[in-house]
Amino acid sequence: MRTMRRVLSVLCAAGMTVGLLAGCSAQTEGTSAPGIPESSETSGTETGEVQGGYMPGTYTGSGTGMHGTVTATITVDENSITNVELDVSGEDADRVGESAAQTLASQIMEAQSADIDGVSGATVTSNGVMAAVEDALNQAAGNGGDGQMTAGTYRATAHGAKHDLTVEVTVSENAIESVNVVESDDSPYVSEAAIGILPQRIIDNQSVAVDAVTGATMTSSAILSAVSDCLVQAGANLGDWSKETSVTQGEDVTVDVLVVGGGTSGSTAALAAKTDSSLSDTDSGLDVMIVEANGYIGGNMAICGGYIASYFGTSLNEETGHSWTADTLVDSLEDLYPQYSEVINDNLMRNLAELTDDTLNGLMNRGFYLTGSDAYLASSSRLVAGEAAPYTSSSVIADPQTGERSGDNGYDIYGGGAFFGQTMTDILNDAGVEIRYETTATSLIMDGNTCTGVAVQDHEHSYNIYADKIILATGYAGFDDETISMYLPEVYGNVIGAETAANQSFAQKQITGLGGEVNDVHEAISDGHIVLGYNSTLAHYGEEHLLYSSMPGMFVNTEGQRFADETDRGAGMAMTIAGLGGKCYMIFDSTHEGVRFYDFLASNGLAWSADTLEELAEQIGVPAENLTATVEQYNTDYENGGDTVFGTAAENMSPVLTGPYYAVQVNAISTGGIDIAVYTDENLNVTLTNGGEPIENLYACGGAGSGNCFTLLNIGLGSHVVGCMTSGVYAGSMAREAILGE
Repeated sequence: MRTMRRVLSVLCAAGMTVGLLAGCSAQTEGTSAPGIPESSETSGTETGEVQGGYMPGTYTGSGTGMHGTVTATITVDENSITNVELDVSGEDADRVGESAAQTLASQIMEAQSADIDGVSGATVTSNGVMAAVEDALNQAAGNGGDGQMTAGTYRATAHGAKHDLTVEVTVSENAIESVNVVESDDSPYVSEAAIGILPQRIIDNQSVAVDAVTGATMTSSAILSAVSDCLVQAGANLGDWSKETSVTQGEDVTVDVLVVGGGTSGSTAALAAKTDSSLSDTDSGLDVMIVEANGYIGGNMAICGGYIASYFGTSLNEETGHSWTADTLVDSLEDLYPQYSEVINDNLMRNLAELTDDTLNGLMNRGFYLTGSDAYLASSSRLVAGEAAPYTSSSVIADPQTGERSGDNGYDIYGGGAFFGQTMTDILNDAGVEIRYETTATSLIMDGNTCTGVAVQDHEHSYNIYADKIILATGYAGFDDETISMYLPEVYGNVIGAETAANQSFAQKQITGLGGEVNDVHEAISDGHIVLGYNSTLAHYGEEHLLYSSMPGMFVNTEGQRFADETDRGAGMAMTIAGLGGKCYMIFDSTHEGVRFYDFLASNGLAWSADTLEELAEQIGVPAENLTATVEQYNTDYENGGDTVFGTAAENMSPVLTGPYYAVQVNAISTGGIDIAVYTDENLNVTLTNGGEPIENLYACGGAGSGNCFTLLNIGLGSHVVGCMTSGVYAGSMAREAILGE
């Protein structure tokens, strides 16, 4: 939804050329009309009949961008485009739309047509702008059609999150009859949400200006872009098929337990409310509903590698032969963090730790694919001060048929997290929990100090859901602009949020709005959430992450100068990059092992190559004199046995000597939410302040409700997941027991 209009305008006069739509690769099956779309609608004023190439005036065309409709408003005289205004305000969520539009507007003015190169790394936005300009130019050229298409079946391909995706669209003269994704090798599970939902949404609305499936934006954008291409092949004017949908008032709903958020903690909270604290096959008889802003269950867990810790009582502990008792675990954490003694709720910590075995065993009994063979012995300095302490963790099976595990392809969406989401969906459905996808909570409904429900909105309706008990499971604070302005230093605005975009800090903002406080420990306990990465889509992508995480090489800022010892590529370097505007470049030459990743990264707008350093500097926009001087100093230091600027050892350096030369953009990203949470009492009832009176009927769990138990969720790899799982079970059990009087 657009919150403001940003218009980018370029004024110029030059020669006129009418270009064709550029972008997707297309293959037409059956009968097709010429590929130039026609239009029967003119926006603006007509000042006369066509004398040259255009009828002078102002015209507005539309196309499909990353998150919806983009528009191009062009002004023409008889022979040329004199002004271009691009509205890409809906693209701002990826922080690429506005900057891309500036370049696109300049390209359009220079080319005097829609036949432009586009912007690398903003392909979907570029294609949408080109379609919008083509639409407007056809109006200006007097190509007014009747809105009809040539009936037939058409095929087109566009790039999704990770791979190409092909759609097949069948149209009649005046309707989109069917949309089928016939080929896709995109991200598992997440992309399936878009493939399952979006085609029908296009058909129902007879429009390509429908909303993308939340949490599956790139796959959605590929489908919309490819469908748009098919319509153009059929002779359609995209403006006729870009009707935006509106949200109307829907009917209110009443349930026993409402869980806001279907991530790790929300899933187990709903399951515990519907069953019992052991997640057994019993049915509590309660009506339990999850509202999930994404188009799938799992939250952050669905897009991460998938690791789960187990402290005692499971087959995982039997495999490693190592266990912690709940009391020993909590005692160790309290000894390690005495500075939080007034915040940490001892009873809550112990209650959550005690649920570890029942939670994991209950899920495994219900079909969650996690066995002893997945376990390994991990270690953490956050258990015992001054030395690493062992604990049992595990990697979730990503594919039970092949046995592929988390980490086999790097810490990314191909890990076990996606399988977690799929199996949890199956478990919840089998238990009888109702899930409403792409449904965003907008506000709590309060009656004095009692929470009676939640106002929500989906793609069609706004309505209220009233419940006896409400559980907030919306995660740690997100990386939306409002969250940053409310809770975080300004530098975090330069960090790319690689967690799900649906995380908008609902619980935190609602409690703040009620006059409450939040617990901010993001710097003290979880600085590792800010790391090196590529962008919000790729994040930690398979083997490619090895380039920036471990391969030797030189890093430079946007001024072409080194800024740190490249040996340390942890959270400290990531925050340094955030302070430098959020990005830097890794520079290497043709002998570097990272060359093998170039084609893939370049196709995603993240890598560049040139025969000279001066040309490379121009491509990435850094001063050539700085880059060449930096490389010269770096090479000299390497030859002399070590870096004289930051002290990098020679074995960790990679001289830049042999062309062609390469640059890869590396960003500061967040792999999860930021540790800002609401306070609760020992039963996970939400309180406005630490130790304050609880809000009636309102609970919080997982990251959102970790204000008084955050140390338990930050032990090491897998601890956050099991901590969220147990807190969800505890919150769901508290809600169930309160309703049933148990």
